[in-house]
Amino acid sequence: MMRILYFFPDNITEQNAGNKTRALYLLKYFSQNGFIVDYVSIRDEKAGKNYNEQTEEILKAGNLASNVYLLPRKQGKTNPIVYFLRYKLWDLLYYLITYPLRSNIPTYLTLALKKAFKNILRTNTYDYIIISYVHSADLIADTALLGGAKTIIDTHDFLTAQFKDKRDFNLGVTFEDEISRLNLFDEIWAISPEEEYVFNQFCTSRVRLVPMMMDAPASALTPFKNKKYDLIYVGNDNIHNIISIKWFFDKVYPLLPAGLNLCVIGKINNHVTEAYNSINKILFAESLESFYNDSKIAICPMLRGTGVKVKVVEALAFGLPVVCTSRGTDGLPNKQSNGCLVSDDPVKFAENIISLLQDASLYEEQSRLAKDTFKNSFDKSVTFKILDNVFE
Repeated sequence: MMRILYFFPDNITEQNAGNKTRALYLLKYFSQNGFIVDYVSIRDEKAGKNYNEQTEEILKAGNLASNVYLLPRKQGKTNPIVYFLRYKLWDLLYYLITYPLRSNIPTYLTLALKKAFKNILRTNTYDYIIISYVHSADLIADTALLGGAKTIIDTHDFLTAQFKDKRDFNLGVTFEDEISRLNLFDEIWAISPEEEYVFNQFCTSRVRLVPMMMDAPASALTPFKNKKYDLIYVGNDNIHNIISIKWFFDKVYPLLPAGLNLCVIGKINNHVTEAYNSINKILFAESLESFYNDSKIAICPMLRGTGVKVKVVEALAFGLPVVCTSRGTDGLPNKQSNGCLVSDDPVKFAENIISLLQDASLYEEQSRLAKDTFKNSFDKSVTFKILDNVFE
């Protein structure tokens, strides 16, 4: 029976970001195929013991993991001086020795985390070891402990592009650092065609496109005339979304007809100004299905950022036309005839929204294209077939 070690650094049981959706569906695939999975993540030191135990209970109860390891990233700070001399100083030396000084890719690893991870490798044997994110690549640096396992890096993103706006960004060193970390693995998973192309050009390891995946809506979709919201926007409060929502409300929103019903979901609401109190603000939703089903159009006014936009894929699944900027189509296999109306110009962006609301034939055509794009590229059955080839 196949045995897999799967490392994902965030709390997967809090489904508030697209990367967690991807990780959850990978665990569902493993469970569906009867694989034995050891799930490894980072302990949330601030949340307390009960919070971490709940994570373990949820994964085991859902048959998503046989063993759950929540590893410490830092030691307790009982004495600041002792902490610095015993732990922090050695972590700093580790960073200086291991990583290029001018690379902008961060690492969240510590010697304490690496030691705990090595202990897992010493006491277990795996067929596959899957690590999420390039910044965690050094977890497999000690090849003697891998026991012949095939190693896979699930990139989730192209980090060089992700950090290009940082102060003192060094393209050459950062890109070389990312490629070097990727080449530590036997196989590299890219989440978008764009990233697959870049990695294929420069990596010596095998590169495979493993796109975003999710279930198609289980229930029948609400007819257009019965939908409650004209527009829906879903977003966390990362810097890319903050810049994007500000652009939308400053440049686009004033051009839209008065009285449009807009639903905004997620922590991005913390950055929607008080001037727009008439907007439906929902800070957290356990499930987005009813909101997408009750919406006519999804918007994605992204101005920067990399990788597939999960909010776009979710909207396409529900047959919602998406009005977006050119960044909104990142990760889609086709840039036209995909259910998205695209413009980086505020006036045209607003016109696209108005046209969809007023032109029934245009709306129906874009809705059909949205469903087709999801069905052909992002339905879990598509990605599960790709994974079948990985674990043949």
